[in-house]
Amino acid sequence: HMKWKSQPLNIIRNYFGSVTAFYFAFTGYYNTWLILPAIVGVCVTVFGLTQMFLHPAVQQICDSGEKYPMCTECWMEGNCDTVTYLSNYCFTTRITSAANNEAVIVFAMLMMIWLSLFVTFFKRYQNTLAHMWGTTHSRSASAELRVKYVNTEKKTMFFNKFAGTRQAELTFFDRLPFYVVAFTTVSIFLSVAVLLSLTITIYNFSLSQSLLKTQNSEFTKKYAEELANIITGLISGTAILTLSFMYHWVANKLTELENHRTQRDHDNHLSFKVYLFEFINHYGTLFYIAFFKGNLSTPGEPRYLFGDTFRIENCAPGGCMSEVSMQMIIIMSLKQSIPLLKGLFKALNLYKYWQMFKRAFCCSARKRAVAADNLDNMYRRRGKIVEDFELREPNEMYREYVNNIIQLGFLTIFGTALPIAPVICLFLNHHQLRQEATQFVKRYRRPVGFRADGIGSWTNILEVLTRMAILVNAVLIAFTFDYLPMIVYRDYQSENRTFDGYINFMLGTHTFQRPNSTVSETCRYWSYISPANENSDFWNQLMLARMIFIFSFQNIAWAMARVIEIIVGNTPAYVQQRSMSHVLSCPFSLLSVSISFSLSLSLFPSLSLFPSLCVD
Repeated sequence: HMKWKSQPLNIIRNYFGSVTAFYFAFTGYYNTWLILPAIVGVCVTVFGLTQMFLHPAVQQICDSGEKYPMCTECWMEGNCDTVTYLSNYCFTTRITSAANNEAVIVFAMLMMIWLSLFVTFFKRYQNTLAHMWGTTHSRSASAELRVKYVNTEKKTMFFNKFAGTRQAELTFFDRLPFYVVAFTTVSIFLSVAVLLSLTITIYNFSLSQSLLKTQNSEFTKKYAEELANIITGLISGTAILTLSFMYHWVANKLTELENHRTQRDHDNHLSFKVYLFEFINHYGTLFYIAFFKGNLSTPGEPRYLFGDTFRIENCAPGGCMSEVSMQMIIIMSLKQSIPLLKGLFKALNLYKYWQMFKRAFCCSARKRAVAADNLDNMYRRRGKIVEDFELREPNEMYREYVNNIIQLGFLTIFGTALPIAPVICLFLNHHQLRQEATQFVKRYRRPVGFRADGIGSWTNILEVLTRMAILVNAVLIAFTFDYLPMIVYRDYQSENRTFDGYINFMLGTHTFQRPNSTVSETCRYWSYISPANENSDFWNQLMLARMIFIFSFQNIAWAMARVIEIIVGNTPAYVQQRSMSHVLSCPFSLLSVSISFSLSLSLFPSLSLFPSLCVD
């Protein structure tokens, strides 16, 4: 009945605890704020679709015909006779041009402002909820003893100011061996994730060359790179989800070995381990495609990995953003489809249908009757308490948080490659939120209600993500998009200040001889790391423009983020006033009670088990 209304956060907090309530508050707040970038993303996408047929670089590529034969390893080494011309990349460049225009720069700046506003206003919302629920700087929230905390003999005594007694606690040096084991294991998994990204990119290049060698299908030859990107994207998404599943289990075990005393310390260490790996695991391939692919090797000066075994591939004409967009679509689709499929199978209640199947297709009527009677008797004997106890344990909250933060990273770090992504995420998140609410109410056992004053270390991760997204977007637009080279060419190289001849100017020329041939042939390639001709002035002007853009973009965005944080503030004024008045009034109003309680504590130490009189 609450589907189209605001979430009943107070009811959620009273029944499930503040930890669960803060998660639903964050998810609902995030989904609400996604409406604005979704609207802007639709406008930018519509503008980009109009540029697919009006973009000057696209028109020059599509109208080139057989004028520019492109450098492909298969053709240059004599393994195939198929010549790939620049016009074969017409479809790819049309897709790339949708995110290769001036509207994307505006979209990137708006997304950075939106992210700063979202993080700042959510901190205000979080602090307001904590004040309303009485958990602001809660002592019990910071000193809540973890259920699985193991008492060991190797401890150091310290004075607990909250309990007023000396207690045993493991110090940093006591946990140092476990920290070393955790660091080594996490480093191994991070190395595996990086190697996985490199392996997939190598396989992408090998697969595209193999498709070019096929003799049966002209469609496969024409769209070899596009098919290779789709296939490797599916493999990459599957491998990412598999590694994530394995690493979550390992991260849980490593954090259990560290044996943190409080639930907050345990959650913070686990969140850091998980997000660090998920960041490399999900974004590693995208970082390589966006910043390294095409910037390391040319046909004239090829570079190889693992000796001379695998040559580093180059990007298609127009840039690598089409491949980044394809990888984003596939990875995000696979990642969002897993919880949706889980919810579908859980909603179908397969156990119920299995019992119905047994009733209908048992060997004889007598067995069907006996099975039905046994089933009815079983449900009749069970009480509500037993049924609730047999429900499944809810997922740990860090799993839900990391999915949302990783998605937010896709939208802010690489959102310029796919401006329509906020619209897709908005609808998927709304459905997933309703699905999670149903599972908590009907299919999950009631969790242990820990006190919390917010979402914990995920707030710090959001702040780091804000600064990282600003820097990455600046470098991404400057070095990966084709917008700045076109502007520099038009203003400083074109005689009539138009884009005429831009493609021919940017294409490099490579002369080679095929095996068993004495005839020299020429091919063209898209130049990224050096000038396509001897005009070094253009390259110097382009690098200067890129540096100026990066410096201006990141400093303007960082300054606006700082100004927003100062003006808006992390805590509303009325919450600060009430908290301050409570802190000032508590010692004076309860002075006599506190003195008598302190005297009683010295005589009866067991009274330290009771909570403090002044609750934050």
